[in-house]
Amino acid sequence: DLFKTIDSVAFEVASESLLHLSDDLPSPKSLMARMAMLRALNRRARLGLPWLPVRPSQEGSAIFGGLAGFGPPLERAGRSFDSNSQSIWVQVPSISARLRKCRGLLFCSVKRSFVDSVMDTTATPTPLSHDEYELPREVRTVRVNRLKARRAIASDDSGLKRKHSVFSQLQREMRGWSGATLRRGFIAKGHGGQKRAFKVKLVGEGVNDYSGPYREVFTDAMREITDIDSSGNTSLGILEPTANNQGGVGEGRDLFLFAQSSDKKNRFDEVSVHLTTSLSTEEQHLLTTFSSLTQKQDEISREIEESLLFLGRLVGTACRHGIPVDLPLPLGIFWKRLAEEHVEPYDCIQEIDILAFKRMVGSELSGINTYVLETTLSSQRRLLNSFTEGMSSVLPIELLSIFSGEQLRDIFCGNADIDVELLRKVVEYDGYTEDDTVITHFWDVLREMTTSERKLFLQFVWARNRLPLKESDFDAPFKIQKDNKTVGSEEDYPLPSASTCFFSLSLPEYPDKEVLKQKLIFAIENVTTMESDYVTNDVEISEGWRGL
Repeated sequence: DLFKTIDSVAFEVASESLLHLSDDLPSPKSLMARMAMLRALNRRARLGLPWLPVRPSQEGSAIFGGLAGFGPPLERAGRSFDSNSQSIWVQVPSISARLRKCRGLLFCSVKRSFVDSVMDTTATPTPLSHDEYELPREVRTVRVNRLKARRAIASDDSGLKRKHSVFSQLQREMRGWSGATLRRGFIAKGHGGQKRAFKVKLVGEGVNDYSGPYREVFTDAMREITDIDSSGNTSLGILEPTANNQGGVGEGRDLFLFAQSSDKKNRFDEVSVHLTTSLSTEEQHLLTTFSSLTQKQDEISREIEESLLFLGRLVGTACRHGIPVDLPLPLGIFWKRLAEEHVEPYDCIQEIDILAFKRMVGSELSGINTYVLETTLSSQRRLLNSFTEGMSSVLPIELLSIFSGEQLRDIFCGNADIDVELLRKVVEYDGYTEDDTVITHFWDVLREMTTSERKLFLQFVWARNRLPLKESDFDAPFKIQKDNKTVGSEEDYPLPSASTCFFSLSLPEYPDKEVLKQKLIFAIENVTTMESDYVTNDVEISEGWRGL
């Protein structure tokens, strides 16, 4: 009765709020006509996009650059779009500019299919091996010691973290690799349809890479760069939590920024009134537009830029091979800049530091605040340039401007919320049926989990912590099979096990929901290695386990 009362009240409130909108809405016939026009437009866009110039040569010409010329167009100059500079920058009319303005009219599926076809065309060809179950020699092997990495991340030594983390090991192993190597998309037989650019050897774990370890290293690397230690800093110093993240205020409390050296953070406090008033209007426009390209660099900044360049290559490779990554970066500073959308600087500050935003809005010195705001954001733009440079060697970044910032975030990161109902739509049972009591308890336990626990569960069974956006994006079904292991003494039930290569979970038939929940939570929170496929030799054990 209580729920019925709440539902009726909610329905009444919703009806009253929508009542005044009924007169402003178009007629059903008008809406249907607009939808028919959109569908017709997208049918033609699906055929016409490969023939349209997304980035024509005249947009990179210094002749049309105006006062703020030197080659790149306004929205790409240091990745710093300044709306005040539009009056002094000649924008050349072109099909691509109109296409970017109409990006909201094109269906995301049409744009995705176009970009996927370009990525398939630009993929590096790989010859088949004599044995169809073996990887060809052109697919290189990357050795990763996750056991040593986890011990290093758990320590308080920042030097060990940056030396032995999975991210650092991948960076060392791939140093000198060309973009063509990472643009491979080889699919081996029996690997679940997973595209790959390299093979992963997990030292000391005795695991064959049938796609599970390949996805696992991407997930581990992304988790390490957002790992926060006891001092409140990130373990690798590549990203740093936003002010909203640190203070637990505002929206986007889980977001991160590109890390900056401490010297550069303190430099913005010395801005004075004289600095802004001594420049002419045109000089201020030039300084704002190219501020990300005129900053002084130190050794720490260069190391951060080098790490971000590799991070861009890693994220681009994951996107090319259909692996969503957990990269919680701000929408305004990162994703919309990547899509070359116009962003208001104050909106960017509000997303990362709500308290600073309120101080700036309430202050009378708006001119100084604007300069400090632009100077602060310019450092993020420079770091974004390094990230984009790394990504450009793997992905056709010129095509990203046909998407919106929200769409790009969904393409690269997938679904941030682990949708249990979506997972249930792609499940297959082996030894169980959907009506079995243990299966009902399993789905109930999964719904009761927190978001972080669901991410751990997904990594436990699939070596990734993000789901695709829709059912058709799954490469393989989620398989739950019955585990017939015998029960130990005193009803000591075995733990569930998983095969990340084949997206399957072996689930014993537990007597009740509490036992299932206890065993499943323990398994996903305490697993350190994958299930072994073979017995490792003494040399590998000494390198992996004893090497700790």
